[in-house]
Amino acid sequence: MRRALSLFALAIGAAFAQDPCKLESENEWVRISRVTYPPFGKSKTHAHPATPTVFVYTTDGGPIRFLHAEGYSIDRPAVKAGGIRFNRGMVEQHEVESLSDIPSEYLRIELKTEPLELPERDIRIPPSENRGFENAQIRIEQLTCEPHQKCGTTDLPSVVVNLNDGNATWVAHGSPVLENTTDQLWKLVRIVLKSVPPGL
Repeated sequence: MRRALSLFALAIGAAFAQDPCKLESENEWVRISRVTYPPFGKSKTHAHPATPTVFVYTTDGGPIRFLHAEGYSIDRPAVKAGGIRFNRGMVEQHEVESLSDIPSEYLRIELKTEPLELPERDIRIPPSENRGFENAQIRIEQLTCEPHQKCGTTDLPSVVVNLNDGNATWVAHGSPVLENTTDQLWKLVRIVLKSVPPGL
């Protein structure tokens, strides 16, 4: 049994070494990717641009180690589903290693809009805190959507993440409107884009 589990972990790790990041959608305003870390997996070295980014954790996740090409590492602690992080963006090149048997998934929402009033430190909003964040570039809001109701719309372009199913919807100037056709209360994270892409 232990040998079978070890082989399973190796298979998952090999799959993770391919690419943990899957592009979900992209337009002139945002690039949305789904990132999945399997248990004890390790990625290949990859790079990120200096783009302000909002992370929305769609599952609980174990600790992760980022091994930077410059020779240092940073450990991300375990996270909870519904947590939010806003990063000002910086050029990075690193490998990523999962440090536990708990898989992790989140949405990486890169903002292509003009970066205004970027915070000096990451903005972190745990799921236990019902609060948002706002600067000249974005407004992050936590909302609920009642069963059999339409919700999530705004006059400004936005990305709405449904924490119930982990999906992100691009809403351009109020369309489309999300409709909760279920009997469950939806929990949403709405990222409203207040600035526009340069040159648009």
